[in-house]
Amino acid sequence: MEIAVYCSASEDIRAPFLNDAEDLGAAIASSNNGLIFGGGNIGSMGRLGRAVHQGGGRVTSVIPRFFDDQGLTLEESDEVIFTDEMQERRKIMWERSSGAIVLPGGLGTLEEAVEFLVLNQLSLIDRPLVFANVDCYWQPFFDLIEHMLEEKMLTKEHSQLFHVADSGVKSLHLLESLCSSTGDR
Repeated sequence: MEIAVYCSASEDIRAPFLNDAEDLGAAIASSNNGLIFGGGNIGSMGRLGRAVHQGGGRVTSVIPRFFDDQGLTLEESDEVIFTDEMQERRKIMWERSSGAIVLPGGLGTLEEAVEFLVLNQLSLIDRPLVFANVDCYWQPFFDLIEHMLEEKMLTKEHSQLFHVADSGVKSLHLLESLCSSTGDR
């Protein structure tokens, strides 16, 4: 199965987030899954992609040309798909994946996760999404979801469009279980 992972390209993030991305990459490779991700060679993206590669797993990078022009494409990729825009990048990732994991990240990561949730909410896709809530990173987002529920901006059904684990590796195991129970790729 090909797993989309959304994560940070920041070199300034704390070590637990980088280490968790590396552990997830090793687990993806050892479980014979493929990675499809943003293709960056820095931050948790770089750690994740290199770990999958070093473990013998397949790495598919989907990266806009303007990032490649800056030298940010992971050289260890098995396949590189260049896009002209961010929207095309996100679409390729969710189209080709069986499900997604969201590691701690910034606005780009949040945008990717929310788009994935909206696509599921609108029944345009039916793929599981798991947040790796490393060191309770995503708790403010979950609090916002709870607030949206209280204000009737979301239904209980919509708040159940995602799952949570406390690490990337546990997120992978949960995602594999969710995909196998629905018969996904």
